[in-house]
Amino acid sequence: VCTGTDMKLLRPSSPESHYETLRHLYQGCQVVQGNLELTYLPADADTAFLKVRSGETPRGGEGRGSGWPLTRVPPSQDIKEVQGYVLIAENSVSGLA
Repeated sequence: VCTGTDMKLLRPSSPESHYETLRHLYQGCQVVQGNLELTYLPADADTAFLKVRSGETPRGGEGRGSGWPLTRVPPSQDIKEVQGYVLIAENSVSGLA
């Protein structure tokens, strides 16, 4: 489980730190507790952080704690549940991973 955001369409003060914040929040996440807001991503943004790669433990699953022990999970486990709204707007990126 990861925390969502509530910025709506507020323009971030720093595009670089905004991207890093989104990456940190949603990387390896399957359940977003709150809103999933993907806004103001630059054209060269790598959105692969929205998927759990094979061999990683999804957040909220086994191995919670100080690290991510490697356990076998099926490849490409995307975000499966958002408990708030989904906002995808004002992006320059051509697509989402």
